Amino acid sequence: IQSLPEYDERFEDVYQLKLNRIRRKPKVMVKLQYPPSQKEADTTLELFAGENLRMGMLLRGVKLNDPLAQRFDTKNGGNCGAGGLCRTCAVSILQGKDLLNPQRPAEKQMLANEPRWRLACKAIVGFGMKEGEMTIRVTPRQFD
Repeated sequence: IQSLPEYDERFEDVYQLKLNRIRRKPKVMVKLQYPPSQKEADTTLELFAGENLRMGMLLRGVKLNDPLAQRFDTKNGGNCGAGGLCRTCAVSILQGKDLLNPQRPAEKQMLANEPRWRLACKAIVGFGMKEGEMTIRVTPRQFD
């Protein structure tokens, strides 16, 4: 914070102060459902519009890596580090798919057999500054 200089009548400087209106950032409430094998209670996260789903979940302590996932490029296991190749961060969107950015062609191709799934590393919540609620299944391969 900067203060204005003391008044000195020898100088007739004009100071202009510009204020920007502060706008509340839209929020998306994300209800997470875990497979019974993980023995974790369902929980709700508050994410901000424009936030990457994978990063938002990891920063809030959600375990995403699915041991049953296989990389799309090599068909072996292994985490690609948000490159969109391993599918370990795949989530099933049960409600609120319209709050995510559209899938790109590569993601559509990888998840063609699972139309409700998204790669969390490629999903942006609150796309277009939308607010709302979502329900997501974490590690969907482990549900019956």
